[in-house]
Amino acid sequence: MNLPMEQMPSRSLLNRCAEAWGLRNIVFVRKMENIVFACDCDGEKVYLRLTTPMRRARPEIEAEVHWIEHLAKCDLKVPRLIPDRTGKKVASFTEGKQHYEAVVFSALAGTHPSHDIAADPKFLQTLGALIAKMHLASQCYERAHQGLKREEWFEERGLRHALKAATMTKQAILRHRLEAMVAEMHQLSRTPDTYGLIHADLGALNLFIEEDDTIGIIDFDDSCYHWFVFDLAIVIFSMASRCEHATPHPKETKWLADLLEGYRTVRPLSKHEVDLIPKFIDFACLRLYFWIEHHEGLHTFHDDALEKVAQLKQWTMHRAMSHIHQK
Repeated sequence: MNLPMEQMPSRSLLNRCAEAWGLRNIVFVRKMENIVFACDCDGEKVYLRLTTPMRRARPEIEAEVHWIEHLAKCDLKVPRLIPDRTGKKVASFTEGKQHYEAVVFSALAGTHPSHDIAADPKFLQTLGALIAKMHLASQCYERAHQGLKREEWFEERGLRHALKAATMTKQAILRHRLEAMVAEMHQLSRTPDTYGLIHADLGALNLFIEEDDTIGIIDFDDSCYHWFVFDLAIVIFSMASRCEHATPHPKETKWLADLLEGYRTVRPLSKHEVDLIPKFIDFACLRLYFWIEHHEGLHTFHDDALEKVAQLKQWTMHRAMSHIHQK
């Protein structure tokens, strides 16, 4: 692995992770806020994820692990947590000024949905039903387990980073819109039927389709307490980003209709909830724009991701501006 060492784990720290789990063939995958490596473990493909204290404290990661294991018990296809040789599912590693919380996940079978598959009505209906099943699992999930709890949407670190960046931005119009939307969201009602622990990042790269057309879900790092329909909004937001829709496109209305059709085969949604989805898409766009600004200042992104991140930032700005101009 030829990796730049700035803000990256040292070779010796990676070797300690390898020893703790019996990992082999460690290959760098990506560095955004977390750092992810693909590895082999006892003949199985797995992923090592390293998280700094800036991103998550250990209790938050332990709460994520418990949530994933709850979903597995509810028959959702999610990664399996691989314990280290001492039986720990979350392990801490410190070397000099470097500190990471490490988790190892099993790989899921299947492939990410292509552009065509992601827009296919059958796929979207299947995904909608799967999201509804996850929300049913959320409704029977204890909000805190042994003192461990994921963040509420307004506590969520990504939003806090975005709001901090917004105070220093040159994009005053976008800043005011984000702050206004957060204030509006604080006024929305929250009930057990409309609000709970969600995934919050259901883009194509976090989905795997198996040969039998079932769908697996990975990457619960953004999971937080939010309105259930935010998960649906993120699906449409991610598809719009992938297709580079600079303004809301008629295709998005069809995608959402298919997604809702599948969702409602499992659990109901009110008109009021559905009406929130376009607002949540706008919110997701503004949050992502300022989240990128924040992490650009911290030099969080690996060099390999800089071009993609810059393109995404440009898209979020154009999309957010187009929505404001339509007001």
